Order: sequence, then structure tokens, then C-alpha cells
Amino acid sequence: MVQPRNPYVKEAVEEFLCTKAAREQATRASYSSILVGAEFGTRKPLGRPFAAYFRNRKFDSLSQAEVAAWFGQRVDGGAQNTKHRISKAARHFLGWAAQRGYASGDLVSAVEPFQQGRGRIDWLGWEEIDRVLAAIPEFRLRFAAAWLFCSGCRVGEAIAGVQADVRWRDEFALYEWTIPHAKTHRARMVWLPQRLGEFLERARERNRPQPCWPILWDCTGRGFARIEHPAAPITQRTINSALKAARERAGLTTPVTPHVCKHSFCTNWINEHGQGELAMEKLARLVGTSSTVLRRTYVHLSFTPDDWDDLRSFGSPKGRARALAGPPDRRLPGAAVTEPRGTVAR
Repeated sequence: MVQPRNPYVKEAVEEFLCTKAAREQATRASYSSILVGAEFGTRKPLGRPFAAYFRNRKFDSLSQAEVAAWFGQRVDGGAQNTKHRISKAARHFLGWAAQRGYASGDLVSAVEPFQQGRGRIDWLGWEEIDRVLAAIPEFRLRFAAAWLFCSGCRVGEAIAGVQADVRWRDEFALYEWTIPHAKTHRARMVWLPQRLGEFLERARERNRPQPCWPILWDCTGRGFARIEHPAAPITQRTINSALKAARERAGLTTPVTPHVCKHSFCTNWINEHGQGELAMEKLARLVGTSSTVLRRTYVHLSFTPDDWDDLRSFGSPKGRARALAGPPDRRLPGAAVTEPRGTVAR
């Protein structure tokens, strides 16, 4: 069927999403949530999506003022990264519509470009993690929190995990967890530390689970009839409530969420194993995030007084003398490049 030159907004959006069908599923879902909307998620959506806002409108009838008004209500109250994501997707879509000849004017300029922000990285040290776990009275909830803190996984991956995905490896004396459906759409292997392995063994001894049963379980029933059942998968709402209540009992000021659990794992790993290429690549394979993103998110450089002295004297005879007399990481220009000295900021 030939696409009309003056389509409705909904038809243009559907055609645009078809061009993204060959891309990764997460990419198409991101565009779809902005332009069409999504019925899933734990937060109230920002504003109305493009197709719903301009319902029953021809595309060439849209004006810059109307598109600017849509964008304003779509990002109102959103974080900087959210505004950047919506702005980038909307400008790309409107540019595509202009190339197809659907727009009668320059609608791209009606959407304000936003730079990507840098989110706050909250994390907990091991002493604080111990306090959170000790503040959770129920074993199943304490096990769920420990799983997030000690594996570095995403909460969706933890909820979807089943007993058959975790097996004991004699050659390494560790449990291996296989995540078949990760965010990157590739299977991932996660080695569970001994501390988490002890939780797992206690849970299996207690529940005698079937291979198809979930790793993290919840309750069935309602009200006073609600009972614990090892075959009932836990929900994200249950985990969020348990972490929030534990944080209040432990007297912590840092928010404790499943995302903070992953931040804690990554930050503690870098603090203990360093930020070298090998250590960062191991971390990337464990948590399913590229080493480039891990460095940009968790590694921050801080200048020491010696670093400022090096900058002041760089290129001068004094600076070259300092480089010759200094430790191995202070080398002459042109020598082998070493990794910058830095600390992980909290």
C-alpha cells in the first residue's frame, strides 16, 4: 500500500516505528514509549505521547507552536536525562517526517535540545549493606536484598531467575548463575560470591525447590490468608518496599533501591579491585554494562596538590626535573602512557 503524502499523525508514527523494527528491541521500545506511550512501568508517565496529543490530526496541519506546546508538557517535571532522551527522539522523528515531505514547516526547531545530564550516584559501603540486611527480619526478603547487593544484577533479571539457572561448579568452588534473557539480549554468566552462595544453600534446604521455581519467592493469597510460597515469584514492588523499610530501620539517609544495589556493587568492586582495564572488563561482564559506561558512571578523577604542581610546571625545566625525580607514574612527555591517578567519588 502506498503511503499518502498527507498522512495522519498516527499513521506517520506507525510508519516511523516500522523503520526501527530491525534495530534492537530496546531502541524501538524507547521511540514507541515517547511517541505512542507505554502501559508498563512503575512511575506515572510524563505528559501525553505525540500520537495521542495530536489525535485525528493531519501531519501537515501541525505548527511549531503546537509541537513546542506538546514537548513542554511531555518533559514537564522530568529529570535532565529524561528530557535529553525525549528531545533526541522527538527531533529525530520530526526530521524523518520532514524528509518524507509530511511536515509543512520546520518542526524540528520547535523541540528544544537538551544535553545529557549526569545523574546522582548513590551507593552503600559494605558496613551499610550489612546494616540494611540485618534490618530485614524475613529471610526471603533478606535473601532478595542480598542477591541484588552481591550479584550486581538488574532487578528484572533477579525476578526472572529460576533455580535451573544456578548451578554449582566444582572446579571453581562457586555457584554460576546464567541469565538467558539480559538487557543486552545476550546470555550472561554471573559468579556468585561465597556469601550469596550460603544464602542460596539455606534457601534450597528450606524450600526444596523444583528446577522451574523462582530463585526469589514471595507469598500467595491476600490479607490474613497471605502465606509464603516458594513457587510464587517475587515482585519489584515487594523488593522496593522491603528495601525502603530496611533503610528506615537502619537509620540511613541514602535512598536504598534496586538501582542503588547495583551502584553499590559496581562502586565497591572498583574500590577493591581498582580501575585497570582487566578489572573493569571483569566488572563489565558481571553486570552486563560496557566498561566505557562503567568508567563514565563510576570513575571520577580528583587532582591532588602534586597534580596541580605538575600542571603549573609542565613544559618548564622545573617540570622536567620533577618528572625525572618523581615516581614511575610521573614520566617525561612521550614515554609510555599510564592510567591517570584518580579516586572513585562518592
